[in-house]
Amino acid sequence: MSPASMPDRPGPRARLARGVIGVERAVDARISRRLRQRPEWSLTVVPYIGHGTTTRAHVRARVVLQRQGATRSGPLAALLTNLAHYLTAEVAGESVTVEMAGQVVRVVADQEGYADATLDLPGLSAGWHPVTFRLDGQARGVEGRVLVVDPAARIGVVSDIDDTIIHTGLTRLVEAVRTSLFVAEEARVPIAGAAELYQALVQNDAGRAPVFYVSTGAWNLHAVLERFLSRHNFPTGPLLMTDWGPGWSWLFREGSMIFKSRVITALIDEHPQLRWVLVGDSGQHDPEAYAAVIRARPDRVHAAYIREAPPQLPTRTARVHELAAEARSVGVPMVLLRDSVVAAEHARGLGLLDPQQLDVIREAVARAG
Repeated sequence: MSPASMPDRPGPRARLARGVIGVERAVDARISRRLRQRPEWSLTVVPYIGHGTTTRAHVRARVVLQRQGATRSGPLAALLTNLAHYLTAEVAGESVTVEMAGQVVRVVADQEGYADATLDLPGLSAGWHPVTFRLDGQARGVEGRVLVVDPAARIGVVSDIDDTIIHTGLTRLVEAVRTSLFVAEEARVPIAGAAELYQALVQNDAGRAPVFYVSTGAWNLHAVLERFLSRHNFPTGPLLMTDWGPGWSWLFREGSMIFKSRVITALIDEHPQLRWVLVGDSGQHDPEAYAAVIRARPDRVHAAYIREAPPQLPTRTARVHELAAEARSVGVPMVLLRDSVVAAEHARGLGLLDPQQLDVIREAVARAG
């Protein structure tokens, strides 16, 4: 967030955030200077999946220092590898050349190393397109990819990640820490039937429906989650995530409800031909975020599916039921789920998938026990 957006008269929390940001940036700059002097560390660009329409594309990458040839083994390998995902050495101020579909723009990485660009590209074809990010002084760039949503698509899917497509246990601290730090990424377990449900929704729109994964997880985990989606046959789609660290209005990251409702509403507005299926869980603030989206754009949402994440506390369950009733009052079903079959049966009733696809989802859930 730019200093221009800071409060004119910051209160104690904003002053604390400003101080923390200053300390963080000073530490980051010092680490960057030291690592750049070491031969085993090199400057590179990490691309993220971009997205857009047939006239405009949004792309993002991050400039970081990476250690070359680092391998880990032994009993602490999973812990050290997982910790390394969070401990990035981002680099500010580097110039990045972005090239896509014949257009070239130059951007400067911000204080957290992010290089963002929106390219106006009339006449883009629907589907996947390459985008290249190149640092000054480097002959070769790094290639990313951009999903251009088909204007003929009629359905869009937004999905949370933790406890919606992958077992994480964010509502149970010990389990969340164990999964995040001590479980190797190859051993992480998908929610039964979730991949089959999303594939069915995409296929029922002739393969055109985009799937966006919107999460308050850190951008640092983008590559890990890309591999998870591929490994478990989820539809490939853009991951829209958050930067973990202090901002002008927060000390850790932007609040889940505010972030998700803002991002999803922007997607809805950018793709006026789509009606959306929103999938999340009850453990954090997905019901609140989706209710806010439904409140703002009730005619643009087919349904919201909320997985019941343990522990199912009575006060939390009551709150989710209140939000579901509010959504129903404006004509949008918000359905609480025990498993993917419940979502699939409801979606079948809306005509969003066919009986054969429903059987595939039932089989997937049954196999998982």
